[in-house]
Amino acid sequence: MSTDHTNTFLRFLIVGGTFSLSYSLLTAALINFANAPAFAVTVVVYLLCIPAAFYAQKHFAFRVEHTQGSAFVTYFATQVGSLVIVSAITTRFVTKVFWIDTAILLVTAGSAAVLSYVIGRFITFRTTD
Repeated sequence: MSTDHTNTFLRFLIVGGTFSLSYSLLTAALINFANAPAFAVTVVVYLLCIPAAFYAQKHFAFRVEHTQGSAFVTYFATQVGSLVIVSAITTRFVTKVFWIDTAILLVTAGSAAVLSYVIGRFITFRTTD
């Protein structure tokens, strides 16, 4: 991977990590302090984060001025697809053993992040040069 692609990937991880942390804190706060229903809150907050994450990935991670008209739809579908895949895999294989479940989550979420990066790099935020 060239230095430019490495830097792009690191910026991608920074944006993704920042949004993941923000999502986790906000969702946990709403569930625990506002007594909001967990399933609804996790879905709504996740969906609300997608436009801001798209903007951050576009301008900070991939540093793209203009995207194709369908870029946001592609990004949105990628994020929702990742959520569905990770949720489906992790809920099927949960063991209730903390370290095993953590490993399962790391592998599935990490795989989804790499796939999201590839889709972002070559489809959603591709440049014409």
